[in-house]
Formats: sequence, structure tokens, C-alpha cells
Amino acid sequence: MFPLGSLLERGMAWITDTLTKIRPISFVRKFQVILTAITLIIVTWMLAIPFFGQDKINLSQDGPYSEGKNALDKVVSTKDIVYEDEEKTKAKRLKAFQSAPNFFDRDYRVLTEVIRPAIQEDMEKYREPKPTGEVKTSAELLTAVPRWKNRSKEELELLLKTPGKSRVRDLVQQYSNLVFSNFCILRDQPADYSAIRSAEARVRNSGASGNKEQISSIEGTLVIPRMHLYRDSVTVDTLNRLAAEKLQATDPQLLSIIQKLALTYVYSNPACTYNAEETKNQKQAVMDRTEPVSSRINAGETIVKAGEIITPDIYQKLLIVNRYATRANIASIISILLIQSIFVIIVYAFLKKYNPKRLNDVSSNVIVFTLIWSLVLWAYLASKAFFSFENSYDSVFYFALVIPTGMVCLILSMIYDEQLSIAIGFFLSFFVFAASRYNPTSFILAFVMTVVAATYGRKMRKRIDFIKAGFYMALVQMLISSSGYLFDSRNYWVAVPSGSHLRDLWESNIFRLYLLCLVNGFVCSTLTQLLLPIYEYVFNIPTRFKLMELADTGHPLLQELLTKAPSTYTHTFLVAAMSERAAQNLELDWLLTRVGVYFHDIGKIPNAGFFVENQHLIPKKENIDKNNPAKAAKIVIDHVLDGIEMAKKARLPREVIDFIPEHHGTSTMAFFYHKALAELSPSQKKKLKKADFQYPGPKPQRKETAIVMIADSLEAASRSLEEVTPESLDALITKIVNGKLAENQLDECGLTLGDLEVVKFSFKEVLLSSLHSRPKYPKPEDTKALEEKNKNILGKHAPKSH
Repeated sequence: MFPLGSLLERGMAWITDTLTKIRPISFVRKFQVILTAITLIIVTWMLAIPFFGQDKINLSQDGPYSEGKNALDKVVSTKDIVYEDEEKTKAKRLKAFQSAPNFFDRDYRVLTEVIRPAIQEDMEKYREPKPTGEVKTSAELLTAVPRWKNRSKEELELLLKTPGKSRVRDLVQQYSNLVFSNFCILRDQPADYSAIRSAEARVRNSGASGNKEQISSIEGTLVIPRMHLYRDSVTVDTLNRLAAEKLQATDPQLLSIIQKLALTYVYSNPACTYNAEETKNQKQAVMDRTEPVSSRINAGETIVKAGEIITPDIYQKLLIVNRYATRANIASIISILLIQSIFVIIVYAFLKKYNPKRLNDVSSNVIVFTLIWSLVLWAYLASKAFFSFENSYDSVFYFALVIPTGMVCLILSMIYDEQLSIAIGFFLSFFVFAASRYNPTSFILAFVMTVVAATYGRKMRKRIDFIKAGFYMALVQMLISSSGYLFDSRNYWVAVPSGSHLRDLWESNIFRLYLLCLVNGFVCSTLTQLLLPIYEYVFNIPTRFKLMELADTGHPLLQELLTKAPSTYTHTFLVAAMSERAAQNLELDWLLTRVGVYFHDIGKIPNAGFFVENQHLIPKKENIDKNNPAKAAKIVIDHVLDGIEMAKKARLPREVIDFIPEHHGTSTMAFFYHKALAELSPSQKKKLKKADFQYPGPKPQRKETAIVMIADSLEAASRSLEEVTPESLDALITKIVNGKLAENQLDECGLTLGDLEVVKFSFKEVLLSSLHSRPKYPKPEDTKALEEKNKNILGKHAPKSH
């Protein structure tokens, strides 16, 4: 029976190994797609919940909520419902139908081919004198011009006495043109004439000059049946006003006769017809284009109270609630899904550009997506209480203040980097924005918290930094919440002061708001403190706190290295000093670099005496034939494989384990390979493979491991220097770097030529201070002899006494 603790440890080790196991990138990408799809479904579902309705109400005739009955219970709408109000829409469309223009056809050929010739003909007879040269009488004029039969004797005599008969003709012609153009004269009165007068009229003019059809718009009151020319007082007033304005220099008595004569021709020849079919089609088109009228039932709105009579209006609202009950707004759900997909693409593009190697393993994806799911679930549960109809939390606080966005971004920043933290925070900020029912202040709060947490998370070194992080996040939330209050014109203080400033402060909105800001800030930092060790342990993550623990030289593996391979131990710490300085100067992860170097040669422990640096300290005879180059090369290669296995058994983070194989890369063991080429027999050389003398790799995949590769070779080579000078170190460092470049060992790490110059300078600085020559101390017996000699000299020259 295994002890419970041992079983738990084995189980956790298995989980860690499973999650952190290196898998093909194709598998990781498929895994990412699955996790992303699950996330989109979860987020869309959470955000779409407000678009789902409630249980249906029994509105049947025999049901408890039929029209005229007293409601059994209070009915409250659980969601915002925007619906088409059929009654209002019907009224709006009817109004649009009635106000749409009516269409008429007016033929200008009636004016040019009928009215004008008739006026010309009658005026010629009017102007034509009698053969005897005498003036015509009114009876003779009436006989000559039968169309003037309705004119009185006095009017005809006034016309005969008028000296400018040509002017009379012109005035009649002008006024008839004015009436024809300004009015639409119908032969008969349409059945719906009152509606026609109240709407705009569109007149299609045909037969005008150039034979080009034109459409003119006139007021409905100017569409008149011809009998209104004499009988309708409004029309008569309009006609008189038109004559007074256009024919100003005319005697009033003559002007009256001119009007009557002109109207005679217009009356006899009405040129407008009502186009009932086109009017109907156009009115129908206007009515069809009329937008429906929407009404709104607000979330939390009481439709009917318990015991209240269900009136027709209430019954209609209950029907609307039933119509939207248990039904999702598909358009809204699709919209949410599309927006979330766009944000995912933006995050992916951002990470692809700034950190393409991030999330290329299963464990990182599990960490990121579990954090997202946790926050989404938290937001869902919080929204149930925050937007409850029984309280008014949303009138005092902002939804983002109850969501620990800062916690997620702090954890991601401490585990990974600012880029990933900000990218995920960007996605979560828009989720919080949607979950807050699209409150802009909540979005700003979430996004700024993302930036603050991501930026400060990388700077945290001590436990006290968690408290500082809580203060910083709370302070930022206070500032943004205050600006939100100003923007929303919310009341900072109590609505009705009690007279006690202390009591009013305690009950004021601003006090409660700031208190929640403090709570949110410290909840985020505290949860980070609690969750970080769990993530460290389960996923074996090298956070800086984990690295600080591993940097303790009391670690069992380091103590074993010190005991069994002391020179390797010494070599390790000099390489660590060089690599750490270079990493600091390049602003890389210097702490990870230091820890990676500490464990990079632990694989030498099982065969410590085989390696040259330990041979003089371990006199024990080794069971290795060093004259067999292939076998010796295998032992050297095995120290990499043994080191990886020992590191896994000790549950070192994968990022630390990577230093073991990558600090050698795929470089060739030149000493043994050269020896094999020089000493093996021709038959043995035929079986010789260069690959057997190369480390298994991979090549350094990050700048930190590449720096250690160069430092490891340089430290070993520096021992062969007879004299340590800046010039000799420059030459040695350049030789080592050129050798690595020649073997293409630095192709995949990202180090630039500029970076290599910084690395060279850093290594030179550390080696000069570590390998400087010390003065040769004298032997004690030599010092004693000099003392005796000095005493004898002083004795000879001492002054004599008198």
C-alpha cells in the first residue's frame, strides 16, 4: 500500500506530465480550435441569456389572465422587449396614405389649341367695328360673341367703351394662362374631394412646350372642380388675389370683367383629370414603405399587479410577453457570436505578430482558457444578483466593479508576459461590456484594469507587491468610476441629507462606490496570490516566485552536484554569472536564465569523474574506455538525456529543463570526432557517423538558452588562456561565437548581431573581474628571515650611549 501523500504526488506528477508534454504543433492548433469553439459557445450563451424570455402566461378564455378577470399574481417582464405596435403602425400607415400626394393629368394642348384660339377669335369680333364705322351695341356684341352670353349689359358696355381693346385681349389671355397654370381645374368633383384638398397634388403636365412631360407639385386646395370657380368662396378669394397681384395696373371694374371672361374659357374647357389608379398605387407604395412603430416593454416593468383587472391594454401587453416568452432573439445571438469571433481573430493576429511562439503547447492553452471560463462563469453569476429587479445596484455601481478582470490579467502577466495578458484582457473587456448591458464606463474600467494589471504584473518581485497591486487597481477604478458618475450625471451624495455628515457619508453613493473599488482591487490581488501557487504546482510554471525557490542553492540536485561534481558546480556558477549579466543587459528573463544554468549540467552527476573538470578531484578509476571515441561520445550525450530525466523526476519546469538540451544544441563533439577520424582503423571509419558525435538538440529556441550555450563553451575555453587580457578575451569570445554561427546553432533563437555584441561585452566584463591575476603571497619562513635581517641592520646603526 502506497501512502496517501505518495499517491497524491504521483497523481499530480502524472497530470503535470500530461499537460506539459511536448506535442506536435498540429495537435496544439486543433486543441486551440476546440477550446476556442467551446469558449465562443459559452460566452455567446452567457451574453444571450437576456434575450431569452420567460414562462408563458395562460391567456385562454377560461384562464386566470383572460381579459376582464383579476390577475392572480404580479406579472413582471424579465427582459427588454421591443415589439411592433400594430395599432400605432396601422394609424401611422393610414396617415401616410392620406397625406400621400394625389396624381392628376393636365393637358396643356387644351390651353394652346382650344382656349387661346377661342379667346383670339372672340377678341377679333370684339375689336371688329361695324361697316358703318359706328360703335357696336351690347346686343350686337353679344350676337357676335355668343360665349359672352352670361355677361351683363353693363359689363359689355364697359368693354365697348374701353379704348385699348388690344390690351383687353392681352389681359384675358394672361389671366387665363395664370389660372390654367396655377390651378388644376377638374370637370366634376371627385367623391373623396375633401381628402384631395388636404394632401399634396402631383400634376403631370403633357402637351407643354417642347412636348416634354413635366410633373409639378401644388397644394391640394388648388385642385378644384370647375363649378368652384364661381361658387366656392375660398377659391374666389384666391382667384381675386391672383388677379390683384399679377394684373396690378388695371382698373378694378375692368379687372373684374377680365376675370369673368377668362374664367368663361377655362370653365368651358377643364384640362385636368384625376388619375385614380396611379394615386392608389402611389399611396399604397408610400404606405408600404412606412416603418412599423415599435413600442417597448422594459425589463422589470410591471405588466399587471396581483388583483388588478386585466383591461384590453394590459391583455395586449400580456400577449406580447407571451409572444417573446421562451423564444431567443436569433439575430441578437448571431450578432454576439460574430462580434466575439472578430475579437478572437484580433487577439490571434496580435499574438501572431508580437509573440508567435506563445500558446504553442497544451498547458498554456489550458491555463488561458480556464481563466477565461472562470471569469465568464463569475460574470454570469454576478449578473444574476447585479441586475436583479429587487435591487438598484446598477444605479450606484458599475458592473465591471464586481468582475475580477484584474486577477486574470495579473496571473497571465506573471506567468507569461504583457502582450498575452493585454490580448486576453482586450477580449474580456468587450465581454464585460456586453455583459454590463453595453455600459461604456464598465468597458473602460475593464480595459484599463487590463493594462494596469498586465503592466504591473511583470514588475512584481515581493509579496508586498500584491498589496501594492490591490491599491493601484483600486485607485484607477476610483478615478474612472468618478468620471463615469460625472458623465452619467449620477448623484454622488444622498438624495435626502439627514443632517449628520458622517451618516450621510456612510450612506452616500460615492462612499459605497469607492468601497467596492477597494474590494475589487484587493479581491483581484488576493485571488492572484491564492491561485498562482496552484497553477505553479499543477502546470509546473516557472513564475518568478517559483524561480526564486529553485535559485536556492540548497536544492537537493544542486547539493548533489556540489558533492559529486564540485568543479562542475563551480563552472555552473561562473556560467550563471556571465549569462545573467548578458540577459540583464538585453532585458531578458535573467532569473530564468540563472536557474536554467544552475541545472544545465546536472546530468553529469552519475558519471562526474568522466568529465575533464572533475577528473583531478575524483581519483576513483572510471569504468570507461576513454580511448574509444564513440563510447566516450555516447557518455557525453547521455549526460544531456540523464539530466532531462533527473529534471523531470525533480518536477522542474519545462522552461528550466529546456536549458539542458538547448545549451548544447546539435553541435558536434569536436574532440572525440577528431580523435575518431585520426585513430580508428579504416574498417572502423567506414561505420563512422558524424551524427553519433552530435548532441540530440534541439538548437536554442530562445535567446536565454543561446546565451547559455555561448557562455558554457566560453567558460571552459577561458581556462586555457595563459594571460587574461581584454584583447585575449575579445579574440576568444569572437572565436566561440563564430564557431556557433558556423554550425548554425543560433539560427532559431532570435539573437541579432546587435544582441551578440551586447553578449560579448557582458561576458568580457564578468570574465575580466573573475579571472584577474592575484599577487603571489610569500611563504611565512621567507617573511621571518626578512624580519631577522631587518633587526640586524637596525642593531648596527643604533646610536652609542655616552
